[in-house]
Amino acid sequence: MRKQTGSELKDVLSKNLPTIDQHGEVVERVGIGEVRLRLPFRKEYLGVDVWGNTGGFVYSGPLVMGLADTAMYGCIPAAIGRDVIPVIATLTITFLRPAAAADLIAEARIIRRGKRLVYLETYLYSEGDSEPIGHVTSTYAIRFREPR
Repeated sequence: MRKQTGSELKDVLSKNLPTIDQHGEVVERVGIGEVRLRLPFRKEYLGVDVWGNTGGFVYSGPLVMGLADTAMYGCIPAAIGRDVIPVIATLTITFLRPAAAADLIAEARIIRRGKRLVYLETYLYSEGDSEPIGHVTSTYAIRFREPR
């Protein structure tokens, strides 16, 4: 199978995901079964740090999970092709530490592909920091579009 380009994967994400799930992610790298996405920093993605009680701001947890989900979703058509329909079955996230007020990076990869299920993992990073802010695993069921 031919490797997809970043613009081809961005097109798949734009067509398949609802507008509310799109936040201007940039496809930085696409391999067969791996994707690196960047979420450009925007102040409105932050909320008050109620847990750390620092008076500072941290990224919204659902936004961080959504970036990981989008990256893992993108791995599947990158590996299998545009006609696949990935449907998330499970997602487990471990927040390791707060994300800095910087771009977020998601590095996702397929760790096992079966006939009907694909298992993936993602590490999340703040731009410029080599230590991950989160680790995510997920399972997707896969189906295929009917030929037209």
